[in-house]
Amino acid sequence: MAPCLILGRGFIATAVAATLTPDQRLILPHDAVRTGELPPGVGAVLWGGRHPALGTAAWRIEDELEIAAARLAAARGLPFVSLGTRKVYAPSPEPLGEDMPVGPTDRYGEQKLAIEAALEGILGERLTRLRLANLFGHEPGRTTFAGRMLATLVPNGEIRFDMSPFTRRDFIPVEVAGRAIAALLRDPPGGIVNVGSGIALECGRLALWLLEGFGGGRLVCERWEEQDAFVLDVARLNQVTGLGCRAADLRHACVTIGRSAARVV
Repeated sequence: MAPCLILGRGFIATAVAATLTPDQRLILPHDAVRTGELPPGVGAVLWGGRHPALGTAAWRIEDELEIAAARLAAARGLPFVSLGTRKVYAPSPEPLGEDMPVGPTDRYGEQKLAIEAALEGILGERLTRLRLANLFGHEPGRTTFAGRMLATLVPNGEIRFDMSPFTRRDFIPVEVAGRAIAALLRDPPGGIVNVGSGIALECGRLALWLLEGFGGGRLVCERWEEQDAFVLDVARLNQVTGLGCRAADLRHACVTIGRSAARVV
């Protein structure tokens, strides 16, 4: 089997690469596509880069290297896996299935949906679009949900929320997601695949598990409105990969992250 080509060395791409053996993967920086060709002898392509302006008014689809990578993959007839986001969906109290309406509510979601459309036009059935839930890990310094929790926990011994701790969202540990994405990359099914736990977890529960591992601290809620609640329907993911994520996996990941954070205090 030809090795999978992973373009990018970001947070998610690194987790995917960690689940593949050296003979199953080839990892290159995302800007390797500027050479105008892909390496010979590779199989499916995973785009693991991120344009620094994505989510801002400065972003332009003409500058998006993922589009260039897709054209190179299409010219070779290679399957292509794109890391999208659940933010392309319209908000819904129901689990978000792959056939649910799209309707982004922020600039990031709008731009990622535009990328999806461009990729589909280039690759057709060779494109597998992953719509990711909230992936988390030990990620100090990143402006993600977990990154923001760690930013105040480590120096101040507290986690601060600007929404209700009862807000339910779909979280999945990056290591668990990495295994699932690697399985999809080895045999891309095409179409859309949600990647999440499928568990509507209270954000406050996630924070308390993190504090448990940290060995103490407090959760401070500055506002009490429930914001951006969502959960993904992950039936297709579980069927295609045979993998899943349990509440026990979420707790274990949070406690482990908290312990790691405590060691750097």
